[in-house]
Amino acid sequence: MTHSPQAIEEFLRQHRNPYDLLLQNAAPSLLDLGAGDLSFLDELAVQYLPRLQARNASLILHGVDRLKPGSMFGGPLHADPGRLGRWQQAKGLEFQFWGGMDMLAPLPELLPRYTVVTCHAPATPTFALEPTRLSKPVIDCYLRQTKGGFKLVREGNEDALEVLHRGRALLFPPWKFEIRGPLALLEVMAQRGELCVLAAVDSEVFWEVLSQLVDNPAMRPADTVFAPAVLAKTFGPIHSQLMALPEGESVQLANIMALRSALPRVLGPAGTYRFRSVEIRRGAVFPEMPASSTARRFKNMVEETPPWCLILVPEG
Repeated sequence: MTHSPQAIEEFLRQHRNPYDLLLQNAAPSLLDLGAGDLSFLDELAVQYLPRLQARNASLILHGVDRLKPGSMFGGPLHADPGRLGRWQQAKGLEFQFWGGMDMLAPLPELLPRYTVVTCHAPATPTFALEPTRLSKPVIDCYLRQTKGGFKLVREGNEDALEVLHRGRALLFPPWKFEIRGPLALLEVMAQRGELCVLAAVDSEVFWEVLSQLVDNPAMRPADTVFAPAVLAKTFGPIHSQLMALPEGESVQLANIMALRSALPRVLGPAGTYRFRSVEIRRGAVFPEMPASSTARRFKNMVEETPPWCLILVPEG
């Protein structure tokens, strides 16, 4: 059973927790893009599986992450074996995780459509710069100015990206600085999900995502990086309104700015799509909503501004 976009929009008006939509579906399913240590899927299963089991309903939870299992990179962000083993044995739950896979690539292992698709703490700079808006020279210059010089190297048996940052040589997965942009992420989420949730979104990613969701093309200036100094000028009153939003509060984007009627597809055949509803919330963790370990760490990141959460309903 699927829900119409109109029905989902109405559901969200009456329920503060978007994940409660899983309880309205005879065959609920959720896909977590960039599932990391599986902490979000773990919290979600703990919260929802018993309630579904009580009504003899099953739940499908799938996760994808680009970190290759066993890689020297990623540390605590690797899928937790304990969580993976525990939930794969649970009654009434289909729990699968695929590591070492690009979540933006065609993945035949996944369902064509999920009740909910999520992405928690979307990666910076991967989704913080939009390549249809920013030219490659501008992106490369920005990365070298803000991150440091970088080059591909070989470390042990793995390819790596070496970044020279403040006099130190740091190693990352080789794809760390592959810039895909928010349009690619939004397209995958809209294709796969009846309801989409972007959670624990840092400021860099948030404003780039927002620029693609609003109808005003002036908020997508060519070759202008959204450094803090230019945000107020680019987004004008919408910047002031959103920055004044207290943690825990929310606003419907359509109430302060017209939504974009046609987002271009950048991954597959040419075409467009749209979101009929976009809710913006300020904060990392919200009452009764499961969260990732990254979201729960935000309260201890004193140098970070409060992150954002976007709840989106694709149109058909």
